[in-house]
Amino acid sequence: MKLTTDTLAPKGRYELKRVAAFVSFHCAFVYSLIPSVVKGFEVHEFVFIGLLGYSATAIGMNVWNKKIDKNIVD
Repeated sequence: MKLTTDTLAPKGRYELKRVAAFVSFHCAFVYSLIPSVVKGFEVHEFVFIGLLGYSATAIGMNVWNKKIDKNIVD
C-alpha cells in the first residue's frame, strides 16, 4: 500500500486529479479486456481513447500545477 499511498496522496490526503487519472487508466484497461470474457462485446475506440485522454489530461494538470507552484516559491 505504500506505493499507492505515495502516488495518490503525496501530502497525506488524496488528490482528486491523481485518483481520477488512476481510475480512468484502469477503467480503459479493463474495458479493452472485456471482449476476452464476454462474447460479442464490441469495444468502441472513442470510449477507450476518451478514458486514456482523461487520464493523460489529469496527469498533465497535476504536473502543470506543480510547475506553477514551484515557480511561485522560487
